[in-house]
Amino acid sequence: MSYLVLARKWRPREFDDLVGQEPITRILKNAIAQGRIAHAYIFSGPRGVGKTSSARILAKAINCKEGPAPVPCGRCESCAAIADGSSVDVIEIDGASNNSVDDIRDLRGRVKYAPSGGKFKVYIIDEVHMLSGSAFNALLKTLEEPPPHVIFVLATTEMRKIPATVLSRCQHMPFRRISSGAIRDRLRAISEQEGIAISAVALGLVARAADGSMRDSLTILDQLASFSTDISDEDVKSLLGLTDFSLLLQVSAALIRGDRTGILGAVELLSEQGTDIRSFARELVQFFRDLLVASVMKDPGDALDLNQEELAAVRGLAAETSEDQMTLMLSELVNAAADIRGSSSPRLALEMALIRASFLSALKPIREVIEHISRYGVEGCAPSAVAGTGETAVEAPAPRAPVSRARAATGQANRPGQQPVAQSCAASAEGPVDVLDAWRKAVSRLEQPTLSSVLLQAKAEVKGDELVLILNGGHAELFEESISKHLRPLEKWLQEEAGRKLKITTAVSNKKTVRKRDLREKALKEPVIKEALELFDGRIVDIQPVDDTDNNENGGDNV
Repeated sequence: MSYLVLARKWRPREFDDLVGQEPITRILKNAIAQGRIAHAYIFSGPRGVGKTSSARILAKAINCKEGPAPVPCGRCESCAAIADGSSVDVIEIDGASNNSVDDIRDLRGRVKYAPSGGKFKVYIIDEVHMLSGSAFNALLKTLEEPPPHVIFVLATTEMRKIPATVLSRCQHMPFRRISSGAIRDRLRAISEQEGIAISAVALGLVARAADGSMRDSLTILDQLASFSTDISDEDVKSLLGLTDFSLLLQVSAALIRGDRTGILGAVELLSEQGTDIRSFARELVQFFRDLLVASVMKDPGDALDLNQEELAAVRGLAAETSEDQMTLMLSELVNAAADIRGSSSPRLALEMALIRASFLSALKPIREVIEHISRYGVEGCAPSAVAGTGETAVEAPAPRAPVSRARAATGQANRPGQQPVAQSCAASAEGPVDVLDAWRKAVSRLEQPTLSSVLLQAKAEVKGDELVLILNGGHAELFEESISKHLRPLEKWLQEEAGRKLKITTAVSNKKTVRKRDLREKALKEPVIKEALELFDGRIVDIQPVDDTDNNENGGDNV
């Protein structure tokens, strides 16, 4: 007897054997139990998720000698004939090779004949989207009003190519991709039954490589069983050409840190190892998606197909950057993967894409830039780092230039032994800057994220021994009670952080709130902004209103 591949040997034989399609199996089982079987169905979805198998199970269920029954017996003559493909009442048609009007005319001539053994004749048309327009039109009347003993099941991977006239005559069952976890569990059970030794990590890699297709996962497992008697994760990587996790982590870290030397070195290593560049680009996109998920979600374990060590490494790297920056890099990598796929020189395309994306590491969120300008905007005072963060905010000017600017700004003469600029900067650092940093640290102690966000968004001003929070009208109304309840502990924490006692008071701003959409439209009308966007092929990622009381130049009243 010839060898039967795992994908055929372990093909689902009843609805409960289908993995990851619970809503559809429930609908079909209930329809059979209630006698509400439709005359035509469309099964759509990716390859290898159970469309044709479900059609065969449906045919067995309605033609079973003990049925129609949601669970076919599998023992009667009809069930056995359908299982081995010899039933004359279940006709499977390949839509790719039988797509002409003449083929449909022949089908229309045969549907009027009664079934020979079972209760129904079931026509399963695979890849139905391959039918020509004329063939679809020829099928419409028969599809709408078939003989009572005929059921059509149309299977397709390209739902968008199905005419609306056909869709309106059928019940649509959208099959979905199978999750990696469900595929992994199914592969583990099959491996135990088949006596295949495979590690848990290797099963995860196979499930991930299958991309939601159970049939593909079984085909890969079949290959691996021939490749090695004891399958390890290295065997899977070698056979499928998967990139090692550490290399993906290395390239991603170099991108986030702007290390272009490291990027070129990593691409050189990929080339030496003979890695498929196109496959690597796809994996890098998936890796950055995992980084973004780890940054957004508090508990990303269920959403990421990673072990504990890999999850810890992903979380550590995600902490080095912001969600805005990762989103921009991911968008760049998605576009790069498409370019690399069609490039005649994939390595060069990858190098250029990664270097281009690495420049995003130097970008700062617009809110942070505005805060730095408002905080360090005094001419002649340009500290090199933000207090308490270690991040460079404004590059220090040349040593002699600030002195002359400070003299001009303050009107003081240059007396020997005095350094007015240093004294001015120190005064700024010891005053509002330290208090505002202490305020942010005090707010971070609150265990109410919503209230913390409101307090951090409020404008804070230091007036002597008083910290004034300026809230907008909406926040003041919604959070008045919560803010007043937490003022005392906030004052205590602020005193601990700032080293001196400060009273916290609140005020309400009467300033009209400006919608970001209006600001964006206004900015896009600015000639300088339009020219910059066209010159650099750019786009506006975010836009923030600025206080117009200090400066109304370069952007009008709001931006």
